Amino acid sequence: MAKKSTHKPDFINSEELTKNLKTEIIGKKIYFFEKIPSTNLYAKQLIKECAQEGTIVIADIQTSGRGRKNRIWYSPPGGLWLSVILYPEICPKSGMLITMTVSISVAQAIKEITGLDPEIKWPNDLLLKEKKICGILTEINADFNKIKYAIVGIGINVNNEIDEDLKNIAFSLKQELGSEVSRIKLLSSILKNLDNNYKKLIQKNYNYIEKTWISFTKMIDRKVQITDEKNVIVGIVKDIDENGHLIIESKFGEMKIVSGDIKYL
Repeated sequence: MAKKSTHKPDFINSEELTKNLKTEIIGKKIYFFEKIPSTNLYAKQLIKECAQEGTIVIADIQTSGRGRKNRIWYSPPGGLWLSVILYPEICPKSGMLITMTVSISVAQAIKEITGLDPEIKWPNDLLLKEKKICGILTEINADFNKIKYAIVGIGINVNNEIDEDLKNIAFSLKQELGSEVSRIKLLSSILKNLDNNYKKLIQKNYNYIEKTWISFTKMIDRKVQITDEKNVIVGIVKDIDENGHLIIESKFGEMKIVSGDIKYL
């Protein structure tokens, strides 16, 4: 187990977080670190040791945090950097719904604790003023018809300083509010909401996940550019399907987008 930090007064420790945490699945086991290369990598090691579902790994600092496509994720003190271990009994083709479930949980928590209205941007970002405040990385290990496990990494800019090179695309909750946000309260709310929403997911109440996700997005009817490894597609976002894939209307007709980077036009 990690040592408790003394360098930052709001460092999250197990007693503070768990004393009032009433969840059934998420957060029954929590690992805390002052500094770690990557919470997702540590979670992978825990899975090899048969970690229980809902196990959380939290770090005050990540030295080798990564986002989608192995992009560097800047993880200084003051943010929330954590990973969640899940064993969802859903089809691999519905894997995007895991990311959506976590996205709405984070959005609900931010709104509950700060009063702000974050925007969910498909596939894995939360925005304020069209700048990123949260990124979510879902890593799935699956057979053809079964997900063996999912590790969901969550990175939220809370009270941390934004690197100078990222200020045009990234934002923090502290910047918007003008004061620090309790990371303990925010994290507790995330885990509570995720516990409720994840139960809906594994009960296959996909309609709830989709409707809640849509309530937090501003993508519907917006013109976007989608870039993947092979193509660049421009179209109007019309909806998401039952598996969480994006449906757009393009010059080629209606298209279903499974992955890609989104740019608003």
